[in-house]
Amino acid sequence: MACEFELALPDSLPPVHASTVAEEAFEVVRECEARWSRFRSDSYLAFLEREAPRRAVVLDADAFAIFEVALRVWRESQGAFDVAWRSAGGSSAAIALDRGARTIRFHAPLALDLGALAKGHALDLAREHLAHAGIERALLHGGTSSVAALGGGWKVALAGSARVLELADECLSLSGQRGRAHVVDPRTRNPVERGGLAWVRAPSGLLAEAWSTAALVLGYVPDSAAITDHGFEDEEHERT
Repeated sequence: MACEFELALPDSLPPVHASTVAEEAFEVVRECEARWSRFRSDSYLAFLEREAPRRAVVLDADAFAIFEVALRVWRESQGAFDVAWRSAGGSSAAIALDRGARTIRFHAPLALDLGALAKGHALDLAREHLAHAGIERALLHGGTSSVAALGGGWKVALAGSARVLELADECLSLSGQRGRAHVVDPRTRNPVERGGLAWVRAPSGLLAEAWSTAALVLGYVPDSAAITDHGFEDEEHERT
């Protein structure tokens, strides 16, 4: 994830309590980053890359949810979102999930990159922790491009745009590029030439992150996507 996370809590919360729950939420984020980092040989992601090509690996509920969303969006976006795009000749087509046994198996060696998906998941887990701690209203963001709202009345302005979105118990993700193309189309392994910004509001950070990435590649979001809203901010004009 390699980005800064911030948390906004109501002023009415006692400072000591606010400090405690904030540190607990950030610890949830740190644990998630360590688990899903592609840069650490001791991460759970690295473990799956080693073991899943050899055998079916039992996943916990959180890990299964990540791959379930990743595969769903991969299918619905026709490959425009793919956590296995870094694999040499491989793709998410090689990932098999068994819902009944809650296992994952790779039918080819894969190099995975959860990227923003892991960031969205970290925000989901942190938001869930805050809710369990009795917090009714909070706003978290990771790297300013991923936002999770607990409670309502949160207004978020999109950088470089006049658009302001109001969030209530939902997440927002932005994917964009301006100037040099750096976003890769997983289907071709070539840079996406489209500039500007794609944004998605969804019930979870997982869905918001996956679909904002796919939207930037595709230029649209299919009707089947389980999101709340989306839009595009171009360098020269706006479209929704």
